[in-house]
Amino acid sequence: MTLLQWLVAAITAAFVAVIAFLQWRTAQQKAVLDLFDRRFKIYETVKNCVDHMKGNPQDFGGWQEKEFLKAVNEAHFFFGDDIRKYLETLRKAILTVRDTTRLQATTADRDEAISRISKFDEEGQPLFAKYMRFSQTVPSTFGSWLRGWR
Repeated sequence: MTLLQWLVAAITAAFVAVIAFLQWRTAQQKAVLDLFDRRFKIYETVKNCVDHMKGNPQDFGGWQEKEFLKAVNEAHFFFGDDIRKYLETLRKAILTVRDTTRLQATTADRDEAISRISKFDEEGQPLFAKYMRFSQTVPSTFGSWLRGWR
């Protein structure tokens, strides 16, 4: 009888351990996905503002500027210093273009700022991409985990 009790307890303990592992793994994957979603939202906001600046810089302002500044502030917590520094230079370029456009003045600073904004796809996207990649592209299943033990 004690052998049967020990066997039942061992099987129950193993089952509980497997369930705990799977719950931990699910929580870990959810945290990674939530972080990706937050980062992608910031990236999307920045890209939309850059695209708007490329197409119609004189209309940039109001809610677009607020959204951009909010994204820059949030990026401080979700990305590294490289993104923060890049977004600060991008913000200065956007302000330069916006302000010189409103004043109807064409300056070398404005042309340089437009060039910096236009290079977002070449310079900004690779910086963001570094933070947006998943280290594990397909979640492992319990079956594949068991096959690894053979």
